[in-house]
Amino acid sequence: MSVYQWIIMALWVQMLWSCTPHPVYRSRDSAPARTNVPARDAPRPAGSRLAQDYPDSLLPDPRMQPRPEERANAHPISPADLDTTRAYQIGVASYYGSDFHGKPTASGAIYNMYRLTAAHRVLPLGTRVRVTNLTNGYWVDVKVNDRGPFIPGRVLDLSYAAALEVDMVEAGLARVMIEIIDTPD
Repeated sequence: MSVYQWIIMALWVQMLWSCTPHPVYRSRDSAPARTNVPARDAPRPAGSRLAQDYPDSLLPDPRMQPRPEERANAHPISPADLDTTRAYQIGVASYYGSDFHGKPTASGAIYNMYRLTAAHRVLPLGTRVRVTNLTNGYWVDVKVNDRGPFIPGRVLDLSYAAALEVDMVEAGLARVMIEIIDTPD
């Protein structure tokens, strides 16, 4: 290569290097001051309250989580008393959350991880089903608005909110029973 070509290549590399974004590291002392500009409204669970919704004296303690037996939306049934004769399908369910939040579903609706929805491979979109966790007896009614799961051995993908209702978020997977409540017209 000639000297001229080396100079052109060096200028080209310098130009690319200067266009590349570089991380900015700040110490806590040099952090910019907070302004009073409200943050963009982020999706949040129905009925949830943020700290800005409370006076300072009434802020809930974030460490206090309701015990499963105190949850208002939990519908426990003793696992020994479960009747599986009306089951459409029994199998393993998983849940999906923030990775798909705000993205379109197979029905055309935008996925909201805080709504009670589910994904099923073959049930008609719009079908309402009751999903019962066979381990603890908790159940929840959800609407099928997406297709999936596409992992072998799984029969249903629940939204994050539905997974909370049947108490399977920590485990990630649960053996469930699916009962059809209503089909679309």
